[in-house]
Amino acid sequence: MRTTRSASKKLTESLSNPPKKANQPSKSFPPKTDDGHYIIVNGRKWRATDPLAPDNALAELKHFLAKGRSGARRQNKNDMQKLPLSRKTTGLGKLGLGERGKPEWWNDTDEGRKERWENALIQLRELHAESST
Repeated sequence: MRTTRSASKKLTESLSNPPKKANQPSKSFPPKTDDGHYIIVNGRKWRATDPLAPDNALAELKHFLAKGRSGARRQNKNDMQKLPLSRKTTGLGKLGLGERGKPEWWNDTDEGRKERWENALIQLRELHAESST
């Protein structure tokens, strides 16, 4: 069976550039501002996560952030005592990621940035150790 050049070229391109899986976001999503300080979501700017934070700290902070958001979303009138814990968890998670707080991560020193996420993790671990007892 003979193939045309265009069919052969398309086949070669498809093999060298496999399609992305649906659950793997591209590195350019969400789009960032030119300076990298903000992400753009639905036309709004939101402060981007501190790129200096190491992967293990990011993973743990994102875990706590998701836990806090999930808890706040699930709360109902019968369980209002847990709502402050969820809100504090969300706030500390965002602070540790560099998405809240002053100075902004791009205006802070490397030491200050490291101290911010380390302190947030310490507080989050203590907060959730106390709440599980």
